[in-house]
Amino acid sequence: MYPRLHHILILAIALLLSGCQNIPSEANEQVQEGRLLIWHPFEGQEAATLDSMLDQYRALYPKIKIVDEFFPVKELNENFSLRARSGLGPDLMISSYVDMVPLIRAGILKKLDEFNLDLSIYLPRPIRQVTFNNNLYGLPFVLNTQVLCYNQIKVEQPLKNLPEMISEVEDGRQIAVTSNFLDTLWGMQIFRSQSTINEEYRLDNLFDAQAWGKWLAWLRYAQKNPNFILADKNSTLDQAFAEGKLAYYVCHSEEISNLKATLGQDKLGVTILPGAGNRTAGPLLYTKAIVFNQISSTSTTKLALQLASFLTNAEQQTKLALETESLIPANRKVKLDQRLSPIQAVLFAQSKTAVAVSLQYVYEFDDADEKYGEFYYNLVMAGEMKPQKAAVEFSEKIFEVRQEVRQEDVVESGED
Repeated sequence: MYPRLHHILILAIALLLSGCQNIPSEANEQVQEGRLLIWHPFEGQEAATLDSMLDQYRALYPKIKIVDEFFPVKELNENFSLRARSGLGPDLMISSYVDMVPLIRAGILKKLDEFNLDLSIYLPRPIRQVTFNNNLYGLPFVLNTQVLCYNQIKVEQPLKNLPEMISEVEDGRQIAVTSNFLDTLWGMQIFRSQSTINEEYRLDNLFDAQAWGKWLAWLRYAQKNPNFILADKNSTLDQAFAEGKLAYYVCHSEEISNLKATLGQDKLGVTILPGAGNRTAGPLLYTKAIVFNQISSTSTTKLALQLASFLTNAEQQTKLALETESLIPANRKVKLDQRLSPIQAVLFAQSKTAVAVSLQYVYEFDDADEKYGEFYYNLVMAGEMKPQKAAVEFSEKIFEVRQEVRQEDVVESGED
């Protein structure tokens, strides 16, 4: 009873305090009424929580009319691009940071530097995922990364490291890992000679050939046991875990709300991904950002920034974490108690060791994955190439990718 009461008290306090959030002074003084259109990709509990937050904002600012519209992830940015080019579209949109670069290059996202925003409340790595060519193009809203989900009926004490992962499969417990380049990249960080978590990640300093080779060799060794399941279809593993067939599943944090609903609230456990020695796992970090339409007037953008400030204050971010149980706050001031909010606290802790590819270099990273990363990964896992040979060849291809991307940037910018 006490944890439930605690959650209720937290939300009640958030309702009282949210009216006192730090809104940029210029917006607070000049913008108190107007109309905003916001697009988002959320469904289920995530959408319900966002609706609740928007309703609270409407109650605080009754003269501001807010209309929110849902678009599927695959349609969101394409529709934004089409509408914005026609002088239409939403005033603000919640979108994955990996989709921002085409919108920036098309000139349809507004630069935010002129508004003198206080960015100190946000975690620094998500800020790098909304900054391009030293210009700020969005505000971090929520984060997504990978964690280790487990069935508490099958697992009494969750594993903590790679040796224990091997012990678990030897004892007959099934562990499922989505088999592709990106979804297995979390293990490379464990084998790096030194940690670089706080650096600005580019393709060249993110990828460590020796570390990736050792990690692929470990995966090859682990998959010899039939209880260590590497499958390339994420939905299949998701379903198997939800049906209670698996003990462990390396999942994305954004899946947790659905997994909890299907597997059962009392059965789902979540812990950080295993490391080895003093090395932690480094899953990729993905920021969902609030971006702003270039076509909107300055006064409308100020109004939109006022709403964004509300949605990202500590109280509202805490509400997001507690109610969705799958969205990770981007606000650095959020504090979650492991004893009272165990799943949310694990997600927040895992996000701190996650690898954040900066927006400036996300095209390099995507090209390397699509052209070569998946290719070499599949060769190794199929037994067609030795791990270290694949790692060295892929490392050589990275230089080619960086050169190609830079040449494309020069052509698009019209430089010689």
